[in-house]
Amino acid sequence: MSSYPKQVEFLKLVQRRIPAHLNPVDTLGELLQIGSDSTYRRLRGETALSFEEAQKISQTFGVSMDSASIDNLHRVDFDAGTPILSAQDYAGYAHRLVDRMLRFPLDSQEVHMYYLAQDFPLFYIYRFPEMARLKSYYWGRSILGLPEFSQMPYSAFQIPEERLKMGLEVVRAYAAMPSSEVWTNSSYLSTLKQLQYCWETGIIQDVNDALAILREMEELLDLMLVQSEAGQKCNPLTGQPTGGAFQWYITDLSVGNNAVYVDTPGSRHSFLSFNTFNFIETTHPGFNAQTDLWLKQLLKKSTLVTAGSQAIRDTYVHKLRRQIHSIRDVIVHQEDTLL
Repeated sequence: MSSYPKQVEFLKLVQRRIPAHLNPVDTLGELLQIGSDSTYRRLRGETALSFEEAQKISQTFGVSMDSASIDNLHRVDFDAGTPILSAQDYAGYAHRLVDRMLRFPLDSQEVHMYYLAQDFPLFYIYRFPEMARLKSYYWGRSILGLPEFSQMPYSAFQIPEERLKMGLEVVRAYAAMPSSEVWTNSSYLSTLKQLQYCWETGIIQDVNDALAILREMEELLDLMLVQSEAGQKCNPLTGQPTGGAFQWYITDLSVGNNAVYVDTPGSRHSFLSFNTFNFIETTHPGFNAQTDLWLKQLLKKSTLVTAGSQAIRDTYVHKLRRQIHSIRDVIVHQEDTLL
């Protein structure tokens, strides 16, 4: 019988956070710098974790040290990452995004990501430099209020080279992962309203900058058509649909916010958006079971884009293109928009 049952429960919660393709004993042993035998004794509750060891595990895997003492059926712990209070923290957000994507075995057909897109999936902005520039600047200035952005005009802002490289890693990882995306009628509205705000407040003053963003939004729709017809994602380097398996769903329902659900052998992960662009995450079994049920119900009420549903697809894409054209008229002709 274990001498430290609460420790055993704590480490079970931790193991749910370790990617399925990694060995938990090796991962924990490397983190704590101890051998396999010592790791096994801690997992079985034969040897007590030191406070420093427990704290290091808690901080690394985002599991509260008191989690095993709480009714885990009703309480859900989320990892929200480091608070973004500075430009350095903002750069850390990009590192966190890359880390989460690379946790999963990307080329495994047993892994599947479901992206419920109130806004179009975040990963796509890294394929389009002008959209990435808009989002990075808007989030830093208008959402986070970072002083580094308030003092820098949009015309002078460029995404740091390191961030661009991390963005490419995210794009490559997502392109390889089998996925299903559910888009809504409002999947473009947030980005279009952000662009309209930046234009009307004078944050963006060069009409060519604004129109370049709208052109990339048109190009993203072209990409979605190619991927949905091929049933595979496009390789970001070749542009050819040779990536992970892909399904595109369209729904008239509102999904409320952006949600990502990743189903892997032996573990499931839920990610929810908050504060416009950031995300919280959990591997809580009860929460993931509810997410799985919600997802299945949503897919039943959505239309999978196939050869037999081209009319629905074309109507949907035309609707999004009209939203783009509406904002283009605001910028070019100073017209009002109903968006």
